[in-house]
Parts: sequence; C-alpha cells; structure tokens
Amino acid sequence: MRTLIDQPEVEYLDGHPYPKMSPKATHAFVQGAFIRVLHSLGGALGKTLPELRCHIGAVDDTKTEFVPDVAFILNERWYALPADRREEPPFAPDIAVEIRSPGEKARYREHKIARYLATGAQLVLDVDPRSRAIYVYDDQGMRVCRTHDRFEDARLSWLAFDVARVFEDLEP
Repeated sequence: MRTLIDQPEVEYLDGHPYPKMSPKATHAFVQGAFIRVLHSLGGALGKTLPELRCHIGAVDDTKTEFVPDVAFILNERWYALPADRREEPPFAPDIAVEIRSPGEKARYREHKIARYLATGAQLVLDVDPRSRAIYVYDDQGMRVCRTHDRFEDARLSWLAFDVARVFEDLEP
C-alpha cells in the first residue's frame, strides 16, 4: 500500500507526470501572503485553498491534474459540487496562483498557464519572488505587476491590492 508520506507531490499534464518542486521559505512566505490577500478580499465570495488538487480536464482522454500553490474558487461553483467532489474539484480554479521555484521548467509553466485558462480559470497569477513581479494571465493576454503597482482587475472588482503586500515578508 502506498503512503502519502513516501510519495512526492506530482502533477499531470496530458497524462505525463511532473513532480512539484519542494517549497522553500521564500515560497511559503509568498504563498501565505496570497492566502491572506485572497481570503480577506474575497472570503465572502469564494474559497481560498492552498495546494488543492484540481482535475482540470483531459485532452484525448489523458489526465491533467494541477495543484496550484493557491486556488480561489467562487462559492457558486464550490457549492454546486457534491461534498465528496470538493476534495479534488473536477475543474480549474477561478484564480490559480503559481509561485515560481528555482529549477522550475519555464516550458511546463507556460503549458500549465495555458491549460488553466483553456479550462475555465479567469486569472492565473504567475508569481516570481526573485524579481518580485506578478505575471497576470487572462483571456486578454499577459500583463506584469511589480511591487510599486496596485493590482486591479476589471472583471473581478473585489480583487484590488498593493503588489508589495505579497512580498512584504521577504528579505529587503
């Protein structure tokens, strides 16, 4: 019998396994900040969940499962699921936050972002702690927000915050 302790976290894209990078302190600080931001701004509208496995659909009957660093799912989608399906939702989150890790493959990240958007995510936030930038992807394309910027999104008017807030726990 397989134990969860013995197995690394694995994501799947079109049936191919991709081990998740082992998170470090920088990753944890930024992840925690995003959890606080999304929960404080959108807590009445949806669920903010770290490391939630999402079965986001398949191409040619091959599985695709991602574990975003932070997922935000609107209440109407969350509560439309039976309780047992909420453990691993069968769709992409409305907002997926992916925090870059050293050694992560850019090509995989690009495919992952495209798949999130193709399967229902409204926003994908690709966060680079090294440059303290958030690469924001939606159906309109990509834009970059840096620490001196204020993040705002016209479709999600509730989601507005100073970008510096997600990097405030990092070393100066």
